[in-house]
Amino acid sequence: MHLEACEGGRVRYACVTPFTTAVKAASPLLMTSPTVGVLRSPGFWESLVERYAARFAARPSKVKTYRELLASGAMEEASAAYADGRLVLAPPRRLLINRSGGRRKTVYLFPPREDLFLKGVNHALQLMPALHSPLCHSFQRGRGVRSAYAAIRQVADLDHLSCLHVDVRDYFASIPVGRLLESLPLRLAQDEALLKLLQEMLSDDSRGVLAGTPLAPLLSNLYLRPLDDLFESSHVPYLRYADDLILFDKAESILSHHDAIAKLLLELGLEINARKLRLSSPGAAWEFLGLRNDHGLVDLATTTLSKMHHRVRRLSRRAQGRRDPARYVIRRLNRKLFGIGADTSAFTWATWFFPLINSDVGLRRLDHVVQEQLRFAVTRRHERRNRGAMPYAQLAARGYLPLVTAFRAYRRGPGDYEWVLDRRVGG
Repeated sequence: MHLEACEGGRVRYACVTPFTTAVKAASPLLMTSPTVGVLRSPGFWESLVERYAARFAARPSKVKTYRELLASGAMEEASAAYADGRLVLAPPRRLLINRSGGRRKTVYLFPPREDLFLKGVNHALQLMPALHSPLCHSFQRGRGVRSAYAAIRQVADLDHLSCLHVDVRDYFASIPVGRLLESLPLRLAQDEALLKLLQEMLSDDSRGVLAGTPLAPLLSNLYLRPLDDLFESSHVPYLRYADDLILFDKAESILSHHDAIAKLLLELGLEINARKLRLSSPGAAWEFLGLRNDHGLVDLATTTLSKMHHRVRRLSRRAQGRRDPARYVIRRLNRKLFGIGADTSAFTWATWFFPLINSDVGLRRLDHVVQEQLRFAVTRRHERRNRGAMPYAQLAARGYLPLVTAFRAYRRGPGDYEWVLDRRVGG
């Protein structure tokens, strides 16, 4: 057993790797299914659940359910059925999630047994080496927004190159399942148990790869591998995070790259999201993964500021009429921004952005918006006298921590950052 840090988190967690492929009883598909060997290896499910429990301590009910599944023998039975080609998954539930701008996102949620089993399959697949392109930075252990920006910083003469930023329209829901299964890497295509599982799970082509379910991120990574390979062979500075990709080249070459991307996406049954397409001239600022780069000055992107603004406004309106509206909003913001009261390794806004930005201009703008909305939640009006009705000292007493203060503490070091959180927020 060893400790390994997950990018973006402040807490280390224990995971057991690699899993042995030894099994007690051979199955008909074992010799052609590497995933069967992993799923039926001794201690696999116990280790997986304990790893989940360590990372998501704030979800005791789900951890309890997973442990009950282990105690009942359900996961061993599911693994045996998977090996024999008999596994039948209960259908997922469809959920609509509100997004900024009034848009809604469709995600799917499997029942606990299916959810845990698919998490196990995903873990088994992630153990396989070289499944992903080195130019893809999404949904992989040790990779993410930090590794993406580290790669960008290695681009020579970056400020003298034009930038093309492309997003794929409705990507997860638009992936044609038939083409996806036909394009799987040979190791996966020859895994008969896995292939049968995917064929049955993704039988409704209109739902794509079922966004929100455990295998969707990995499958989405794999489907755009031809695009990664195209630019890897051309040596054009390019990288991708899920369906969000960026490349840099001379101004006269950018349009040809756009056309090549559009053509390949069309062959894959996909299309460019014209609303998010961005072309920046040499030396101009560009935005990627929620950040804005302007000659090496990295700050929050316009979309990041807008999303947080909308979130705070929704919270302030929802808080009206509660006994302590300001405290209601502050607690929920602290959970989102700093992970206070959330899972120990869950995504937090601060641990995503603080390691990458070197400017606090955007943070100061957000702090102004947050304080304005906190006072509006209390007074139900937008007036200058709101400051007198809810002074800063009262906000601080309720646990409010300005983003600029937290960021400056983060820059000084982890000790100062943790101290500020404990002192001001009570984490």
